[in-house]
Amino acid sequence: MTKVLGVSFVALAAAFAMLGPTSNVDAEDALPIIVTLGDSYINSYGVAPTETFAARLKSALAAAGRPATIVELGYKATSRTGLTWLAETKDGLELQANPANHAVILELGQNDCARIKLDETRANLDHILALLAEKRVPVLVVGTAAYDYCSSALYAGHGADYAGPFSRMFSELATKHGDLLYPDFKEGVTGHPELLQADRDHPNAAGDAIIVTNMLPVVQTLLARIGHP
Repeated sequence: MTKVLGVSFVALAAAFAMLGPTSNVDAEDALPIIVTLGDSYINSYGVAPTETFAARLKSALAAAGRPATIVELGYKATSRTGLTWLAETKDGLELQANPANHAVILELGQNDCARIKLDETRANLDHILALLAEKRVPVLVVGTAAYDYCSSALYAGHGADYAGPFSRMFSELATKHGDLLYPDFKEGVTGHPELLQADRDHPNAAGDAIIVTNMLPVVQTLLARIGHP
C-alpha cells in the first residue's frame, strides 16, 4: 500500500496539482517528497507505525531543518516487483510523469537471492535507476549484505560467489547512474542482537533509530540534489 501517513501517492500528487497561483504553497515552496521503494527492511516489518524508519526519518529531517514528506510504497518483495511498480502501475507512472520535487530511496535485492539470478537483479535495478535518471529524479541507492544461504549450492544458478558480487552491485550501479550510495542498510545494527527482532534479521525500533541516525547525512545530500541536473 502506498501511503504518506495515510495519504495516497496519487492523492498527494493531485493535491499539489490543484494548488493555484494564489495559494500560499506553490511548486517551489512545497516540501520535497522522498519515495521509499524497498522491501521489509525499509518498510520496518514488525515495528510500531510511530517508530518505523520512515516515521523516524521524517522527524529527524524536520529536527535538522530539512523537512520532507515521506511516501511509503509498501513492501516490494524483489527487484522485479519494484521495477513493475515503477514501470507499470498507476502510481509509478504518475511519478515518472510528475517527477519534480521528488527523490527516491531505493532498497531492493535482499530477497532476490533465492528467487532471481543475480544478473536479473542487476538488470532490474539498472532499469529502475535508468528510468529515474531519465526523469532527473535523484536517488539514494541503499545496499544490503547477502544472506549466508545465498551462496549455497542448494540455489542452482547462483553459485558460491554470489555474496561478493551482490554487495558490489549496489556501488557499481550507483556509480553508473551518478546516484548516491549507502552501502548497507543495517550498518551499525548487524551483529547487535539487542537491535534486531526475534528473527535475528529485521531491525527493531531501536535498530531503526540507529539506521536513521547513520543515514541522515546522506539523505540530506539527497534532498539537496532535488531540482539540480
